[in-house]
Amino acid sequence: MKKFKLLFLALFLTLASQAGFAQDSTYINNEYAKAVALYNRANRYNDAVVSRQALMEMAILNPGDTAVLRSLAELYLGNRQYVSSAMVAMDMVSIYPNDVVALEIAAVSYENLRLYDKATEQYEAMWLLTDNVTILYQVSYLQYMQDRFQESLSNLDIIASKLKPNEMIVLSKKDGTTQEVQFAAAIENLKGLIAIDQGDKEKARGHFNKALELSPDFEAAKDSLQGLDN
Repeated sequence: MKKFKLLFLALFLTLASQAGFAQDSTYINNEYAKAVALYNRANRYNDAVVSRQALMEMAILNPGDTAVLRSLAELYLGNRQYVSSAMVAMDMVSIYPNDVVALEIAAVSYENLRLYDKATEQYEAMWLLTDNVTILYQVSYLQYMQDRFQESLSNLDIIASKLKPNEMIVLSKKDGTTQEVQFAAAIENLKGLIAIDQGDKEKARGHFNKALELSPDFEAAKDSLQGLDN
């Protein structure tokens, strides 16, 4: 009889535990639904603060939902909260290491924080996944910023070997707008900048002139050449 009672007690505890779990699951589902509704309403009213709060609640209730993390990271990035956007993006990368969007958000965030070594790591991961020469150019530029000249030059040579005839790249101008130039011209300009830092101004001049032969209106190359003569 005592054994029967113990078996009955164990069964009762198991059922009670399952019932508690079901209640917890229902509670979480209800709270998640409320957070989704709050997020949708906040977006409708263009309320970024409440949108962020709702996304944070969803991320807590379901930490593995990378769609929510992506929205949260993009919101932080759009508001120039680069520390937060980098941290959320790296949480995404910890779940899905090959998530190109997460890697890009992390890379851009670290770059804006001037953590160029960390930004380079994320861009390199993107390059290995995409084989996109524009991304490798960004890697080369960041390596130049860190005085990693030989690595930068090696990557520029890789880019040059992969370029299609007259392939273009969009680069930023001083006034915040963008300019489309021949990719080969961008490579020459960056090689010129490296040559300056290595103390060879005449070699740099040759690269800048070559860049302007390819793209005569290339603002950065014009400025680089003018800087040599001042």
